[in-house]
Amino acid sequence: MKKVSRLLILLLMIMFSFAGCGKSTVSTNSVKENKKIVVTDGLGRKIELSKPAERVLTNYTVPVQMICTLGAQKTLVGADGNTLKNPIVTTLLPNSKELPDFKNKNTFNMEQGIALKPDLVLITAANKKLIDDIESRGLKVFAIKAESLDELKSTMTNLGMALGKEEEAAAFNDYYMQKIDFVKNKLKNVEQKDKQKVYIAGSDMYSTAGNDMFQNSLIDLCGGINVSSDLKGGWVKVSAEHLIQWNPDVIILTQYCGVKPADVLNNGSLKTVNAIKNKKIYLIPSKISQWDMPCPQTVLGILWLSERLNPKVFNDTDVIKEADSFYEKFYGTTFTKLGGKVD
Repeated sequence: MKKVSRLLILLLMIMFSFAGCGKSTVSTNSVKENKKIVVTDGLGRKIELSKPAERVLTNYTVPVQMICTLGAQKTLVGADGNTLKNPIVTTLLPNSKELPDFKNKNTFNMEQGIALKPDLVLITAANKKLIDDIESRGLKVFAIKAESLDELKSTMTNLGMALGKEEEAAAFNDYYMQKIDFVKNKLKNVEQKDKQKVYIAGSDMYSTAGNDMFQNSLIDLCGGINVSSDLKGGWVKVSAEHLIQWNPDVIILTQYCGVKPADVLNNGSLKTVNAIKNKKIYLIPSKISQWDMPCPQTVLGILWLSERLNPKVFNDTDVIKEADSFYEKFYGTTFTKLGGKVD
């Protein structure tokens, strides 16, 4: 009888144990489902979401490239028209050209924006007034700021959390840091005295990057010296006299500066500049997406510029091969298939 009683007690204990486990599982899942998402934007503000954003609106090209790299392109309900025609975007989101055109990062159609009922609006952190105006209408804004290597990484992390794409953000950041470490390791024996002085042209030939711009970090990482690193204020207006005084060894032209290498080589007022005398004028890739901007494809710009500034050190680096691999990994196609070229 005692044995039977003990057996019954043991069975009851096991049953209650399983019942307790079941209750614990339900409770944990319930907490997880109701857990709020808190992310930090480019202005250091805490943004709270009740669930991953499913409807995202922006007027700025940089976050569109980030969203596509995270595989969240279907969340877009509107963006700037030029970016919506980008080969990466049209490949991943065939109906992108039909989405509302929000022009550029300096304007925002408030009435249209409200009507689209976005869960999250992505605006450049540089336009604080516009951010305040949009938020005053009851919309939630995530400020985008990625003007350094670390800021790009943290923006991808927080945007990934906001969109429910944490794993994809981690995958990009791992790839990004691997390439940065690769470049740093390659350049570790290059002495300061051997580094080339670099001038980068921004919105036009006489607009260049101050030390608060992503392009300044890019030049520094790639083993160059930004001749305008003492300046501050974004893209800073300079003159031909500045270039002559700085006498850069290399001149880098962005895709959006409106100037071609031949134009610079034929500019008589700059004929004494070393970069022109030695014909070291380079147009940074690419027409698909600018590799100098603070967006995911800049990892390719890092490899390209490192090779241009240090050809002997990076003589085994195939930029086209790297670009094809990157595009295949994050966009399911290759740089070459999209018509990408490196001049």
